[in-house]
Amino acid sequence: MPFSGSALNPNTFGAFGTGAKPIITGKDSLSGCDTPNLLHLTELYCNIIFHSMKDIIIKMYEVGDKLIPSRVKKLLAQYEYKLACLPGIYHDRNVHPAKGLSRGAVTISLDFEMAWAWQYAKNIKVDFIAKGLQEREQVPLILSKLEMLNIPATWATVGHLFLDRCSRGASGLAHHDLPRIPPFENKDWKFASGDWYQFDPCSSVKQDPAWYAPDLIEKILSSPSGQEIACHGFSHAGFGHYCPKNVARAELDACISAMSRFGIKTKSFVFPGNDEGNFEALAEKGFQYVRSFPKKYAKISLPVRRKDNGLWSVPVSTAISRGIRWTREERLARLKLFVDLAETTRLASHVWLHPSMPLSEIEEILIPFLLYCADKRDRGVLDIFTMEKMVQATETAFRKETAVI
Repeated sequence: MPFSGSALNPNTFGAFGTGAKPIITGKDSLSGCDTPNLLHLTELYCNIIFHSMKDIIIKMYEVGDKLIPSRVKKLLAQYEYKLACLPGIYHDRNVHPAKGLSRGAVTISLDFEMAWAWQYAKNIKVDFIAKGLQEREQVPLILSKLEMLNIPATWATVGHLFLDRCSRGASGLAHHDLPRIPPFENKDWKFASGDWYQFDPCSSVKQDPAWYAPDLIEKILSSPSGQEIACHGFSHAGFGHYCPKNVARAELDACISAMSRFGIKTKSFVFPGNDEGNFEALAEKGFQYVRSFPKKYAKISLPVRRKDNGLWSVPVSTAISRGIRWTREERLARLKLFVDLAETTRLASHVWLHPSMPLSEIEEILIPFLLYCADKRDRGVLDIFTMEKMVQATETAFRKETAVI
């Protein structure tokens, strides 16, 4: 049970409100670069303490959900909200443009997956066919709002959605030519047994529209607002440590092939389930930009070029679904705070979402958030970039600084 009204009352934030000094970290898990600054180190330790408190509060809430009185639940949700509303800033002049970008920026990425994303979900009970059909209905709505506001976004698209049909091979298996990921379990999925493609209907978009979406992809590609298509794997198989290299390579090859029929050659990749791994395969297949999750989840930052494989990691700030125990007003206020901080620091905020989110949240959170971003852009204080354009803006800022020197 979320508490009410705090996002609209600046006094509720206290030291964590919009006027609070953001925490600046001096080391990033992506670049490994240290900033030898005592202030940064002090703030880093404070950040660890704050986020440890947040994790303890969340754990208490989850473990004792049925035992804790409603008044205590309300208090825990309040403190969780306060702590989560303090975005950390990572700006390291060793790996970022020293002065940031010409102005603050926002990136919005959407995980376009339909039924594929929910087959093996373990923490929620979901009808993955219904979820896919819900996403099919809502993608045109979201796209129309992006077009109306002239906002470009990155659509992380599962490769199978590019198909209009598929069929079983002589063995009776779907996509029999592709190697299979072995059973695995991570924090979000549990694939215990069977064939990874066991739910693939092997039919057509007309018969099973939750599994195919070439018509929706055509709409995205024809949008005048400059939408980007990113690769999200072919079948939404995870790329974590449990994924053999040959499976990762085959997933990428199948996705690249499916995209090529639409004339798409993308450089951007988003890990299915946000489970990172097989970076070498991505580099081998020509990808240059990956959506990444820093160790500290909420960050205002800029892309970082990885030392190990040359890929650009485009940091994520938050999911739009973050904070299910908060009111929608509180969640919207938090997203606006991220944008405001990107503006004042001339860095970037990166928000991601599932187009299958509840329709009421699209209307009450996503659309007002898009309007807020568009208004700042129209006033010349904010840019809105796709993942690819965000990296290009960072490279441009580097070049300008080098030219001055």
